[in-house]
Amino acid sequence: MCPPFRYLSRILKFILCLFGFTFLCGQSGELSNPVGSLSVSLPAGSPESPTYKIVSPGIKGNVVFRGQVKQVSGDTIIFHRVPDLLDPSILAWPFKAGILASQKARAQVFLDSNQSIDRIDLIDGGAGYLVAPQVSISLPSEGNQSWVNYEPAFASSSINAGSVTAITIDNNYSGKGYTSPPRVEIEGGIHFLRSIEKDSTKQGKFFRILSNTGDTLLLENSIGSNLSTDFPIGSKVEVVESWTLGSLFGYNSTSFNEGNFTDADYVYLMKPPSEQNGTIYDYHAYYHDGTKWRDSNGSSADASRTLIYPDESFIVSRRSPNPIEITLNGLVITRDSFMQIPASGRRSLINNPFGVDVMLSDLIPSVNLTNDTNDSTKWLVSEDQEIADNVGVLIDGVWTTYWHDGTNMGITEQATLTARMGTGVAGSITPQDISMSSGTIRGMTNPHPHPHPNSGNIVVTSPGHSLRRGFTVFISGAYGYKTNNGDPKQQVDEDGTIVPSGQGLLISSAANGFFEVANVTPNTFELLGKSGNCDFTGIGATWKTGSRGNGYTSPAYVVFLGGGGQGAAGIAYMSGGSVDSITITNPGYGYSSAPKAFINSGGWRRVGAGNSPFNNALVPAGSGLLLKRNHPAGSVALLGVSNPSKQ
Repeated sequence: MCPPFRYLSRILKFILCLFGFTFLCGQSGELSNPVGSLSVSLPAGSPESPTYKIVSPGIKGNVVFRGQVKQVSGDTIIFHRVPDLLDPSILAWPFKAGILASQKARAQVFLDSNQSIDRIDLIDGGAGYLVAPQVSISLPSEGNQSWVNYEPAFASSSINAGSVTAITIDNNYSGKGYTSPPRVEIEGGIHFLRSIEKDSTKQGKFFRILSNTGDTLLLENSIGSNLSTDFPIGSKVEVVESWTLGSLFGYNSTSFNEGNFTDADYVYLMKPPSEQNGTIYDYHAYYHDGTKWRDSNGSSADASRTLIYPDESFIVSRRSPNPIEITLNGLVITRDSFMQIPASGRRSLINNPFGVDVMLSDLIPSVNLTNDTNDSTKWLVSEDQEIADNVGVLIDGVWTTYWHDGTNMGITEQATLTARMGTGVAGSITPQDISMSSGTIRGMTNPHPHPHPNSGNIVVTSPGHSLRRGFTVFISGAYGYKTNNGDPKQQVDEDGTIVPSGQGLLISSAANGFFEVANVTPNTFELLGKSGNCDFTGIGATWKTGSRGNGYTSPAYVVFLGGGGQGAAGIAYMSGGSVDSITITNPGYGYSSAPKAFINSGGWRRVGAGNSPFNNALVPAGSGLLLKRNHPAGSVALLGVSNPSKQ
């Protein structure tokens, strides 16, 4: 028996979800960001002597909508109708009313002896639903013949007074081939709207959704942003679901040490002022008692819905004698992002959102710094630590405080460079192993992927390029006439029809992007492992391994991360506000592959280090920072953070 037509869209949505599409709140969806996981080690501790670690969850992997802004009215964002999934001639609402600002319902599946679903019991009916949410059940794990011994199950929800009251199996579609209870997902939860407009200064900016209709989102805008500037008409945005304590770590059980308040592991979040702590944002502890999450204030209420913001981190206190590793799953942020800084006299825990180790100056870059106390929306710098805004980094259970003294505060363009594997003694870094050059491209070959006897790599012509084998080069602006995969290749039009040379479809070259340099001559270099897809036009293409920057007033520090080595460092000397030369002050050792090289502005000082300027501090992936705002007029603000992997 085949499913009725009205279930086909739900089947299609589920299948597309397996390939990265998401359709949890309406008719629209697109490919999601890369999803990854991060393991965080928690050292052993005890109730008397716990260990502490800052942990950042990043963004939950549920991107439920992507689209373009139609209109902005105050704090309301309006969207276009979208084509229906099964009948594109029909325009549908992009959202279900109220679904993006609800308390999410949860349910549990029970099977019968025939590998079918016997019933679905509600665990939590949720709240705030205006329409019945969709219920999604994962696919069977057994069976080899569709609708005979392999049959997906379908269910629907009923609501009353904003809560889900029942989950009903649809028309006896209880499924076949379920050897274990499948996962059941009910639409809903708190969501955030985020800008994904490429190359925009607003990319990564986010706001919580307070309510929604079929085509509008009302946003929380306590900082008073001009939303028509943040989300201009036609800009691209996405809606993502938020983490909660329960959705991140588990509802009924967790990998933490569970129990009562005296012996369970704690998760500390920074929470707003209360009667106990007056005007101070302070740590608030939660723990799991073996059945549910509880607040340390003694309340018996279930705290699993406690919200974790996209830029928020938390502190885990391990109070068990056994070390453990926890795994965080979510979106890998590849775009720029934003972080919210607190108002004067307050603190907040913010995360490292990028899933890779970054430097302190990456999370608080020069563009966000000010020494003007009238500039309330930026991070205050000063030679006096008690005047400047402070940053706390938790390393091995010990807080270290940093502040910025204003050095190189006026940078207008960040200097960048590329490194290759160390060619010095014992894999050390030499001056020949770094590059911050650029040049124009005069020609590109269009090789077949597997020619003989040639290498198959694109050969780039750039007279006097100065590159060496092993560097990573970034190529941009390369276009050409599209070719087929024939031997020899021939130009084709948009339909794949062979056309005369010079009349092919003009496309972006496959050579645009980051590639390792191989087989270098004085005027050419190859892009390792990259074959062509077009005949190069020879107009406007460039390559670069870095930038000399602009706006520097003092020497900057050069650090090297990864590559299997350690210890390498250098100083970048300036002339006219840009990098003039780089001196390797410590060659390090063991760089068997290319490390990531960073030019840090300097100016960061460490409490306890006297007046000596401190180079920088590493903020590991999955970690975060404690921000303490000393700025006398500081206001809550969102500050842009650039993804360091793009440098």
